[in-house]
Amino acid sequence: MRIVFVNLHTNEFLVKSASKYLFKQSIAIKHKYILDYLLNETNIEVCSYINKNGTSIAHNLPSLLMKILCAFRYMESKWVLKKNGIEHKITILKKIDEIKRDDIIILHQLQAAYFPEMEQVNSFKVMSLIHFFGSKSNSDAIKKSAPHLLMNEGDLKTHCELFKKYYNWYDKEFLVFPFVFENRFQRTKPFKKRQNKVFSTGTITYRTHSEHLEIYGNSCLQPMRKYVKDHKEELQELIDCYNSDYSENANKKFSLTGHENKCVRIIKSIYYKFFASQQKSYYSFNMVEKFNDYKMCLIGEEILSIPGIGFTEGMACGCAYIGRIGLYEDYGMKAGIHYIGYNGTPEDLIAKIQYYQKPEHQNELEQIAENGYQFAVNNFKGEIVAKRLIDELKIRQQEFLSNTNY
Repeated sequence: MRIVFVNLHTNEFLVKSASKYLFKQSIAIKHKYILDYLLNETNIEVCSYINKNGTSIAHNLPSLLMKILCAFRYMESKWVLKKNGIEHKITILKKIDEIKRDDIIILHQLQAAYFPEMEQVNSFKVMSLIHFFGSKSNSDAIKKSAPHLLMNEGDLKTHCELFKKYYNWYDKEFLVFPFVFENRFQRTKPFKKRQNKVFSTGTITYRTHSEHLEIYGNSCLQPMRKYVKDHKEELQELIDCYNSDYSENANKKFSLTGHENKCVRIIKSIYYKFFASQQKSYYSFNMVEKFNDYKMCLIGEEILSIPGIGFTEGMACGCAYIGRIGLYEDYGMKAGIHYIGYNGTPEDLIAKIQYYQKPEHQNELEQIAENGYQFAVNNFKGEIVAKRLIDELKIRQQEFLSNTNY
């Protein structure tokens, strides 16, 4: 069977793209484990369909410049795949009619500009909504591509108000699969030798598009991370905060508001590429060591009800994870057993931390950390998640091929 990605070389969730090499940005390639699994399966052929928009370095630039850069898209693809060490493992498709009926097409929603003709493809199409932000234009582009299945690391259809409003055209089941932790995240320090506090980490980002503000009234995408950072001093007996604002090095006058004219937006976008997303303080410490220094960890979820990848990393390092009740049950976890559940408010967060800091609750805290660790290593490893995901997609594809009304 074949798995087809569109412009694989531009997809920063699967490979390190040309733009990442050019702008020297630190990145977490969050779905690389899926590609690694596919490339190690002898009965699966991985393909990259390169369309006319196949470049990663021309976003927000004038259309003429984009056309010039896209003229070199095949060279860019070859260079990127070689840099990633997979140039001989990928089948390149240059025409849309090279896509077969029994192919599985995996798309990523942040690449909406890359799949304008996908509605023409009569194959099973699945859309990953990783880094979902829910604008109407994005929803319209995805709807036009006619996906047969939507998936994400969180159940947006159940938990996300933004999804419910702008994706109400999607009436099928929503597929949930978890984040995974990299192999470097390991438990190295005994629980009893750790600090009896919470290690809080995670990036703080903002969404200023009208659809987000209309529903949430708050541009911050991770409000609990921001709360902890803003109240760092008064919470210091409970939490050590290492949360980082994504644009911490940007001058405020270069902040994108969504109301700039095209020229100003281009200038600001270029500025952000080079200066605004460095997060020097965020990458200045060893994350694995920090997790192992603490008994508890907190990675505040997105306001869209999507967990952060760090929760799997903290659990894999032996921390008792603190998370909002109702989201982690989608993975099979249970509050009070695999993680410390709280209702999402600062008051309840503080109360839960104080409860588990008490000497008489240390055994209970250690048991939650141990249960969480065992759950993580048995459910959040890349090869395990990838196999489960691809097996599920195969089942859905067979249902599609046997049912013309799918």
